[in-house]
Amino acid sequence: MADDRRSRFPVILIAAVVVVLPTLYVLSVGPIGWLVNNEFIDADSGFGTVLEAIYTPLEAVAEFCPPFEWLIGRYLELWE
Repeated sequence: MADDRRSRFPVILIAAVVVVLPTLYVLSVGPIGWLVNNEFIDADSGFGTVLEAIYTPLEAVAEFCPPFEWLIGRYLELWE
């Protein structure tokens, strides 16, 4: 019984990471957008350039998937 739990643990852990990390990545665009819009982070700084590079994939997905663009737009409105 204990061996079954140990053998399933890595599978459950990997599945959780595969679901949780991308979700946190997408949701993190709201707080980052708020920080940039309220000038806590300078968008023209080096850090702003890094953030732009990090979130460029989300812009690309939004460009090619209108439902995602709508959804992320509504989410960002919550952070205004």
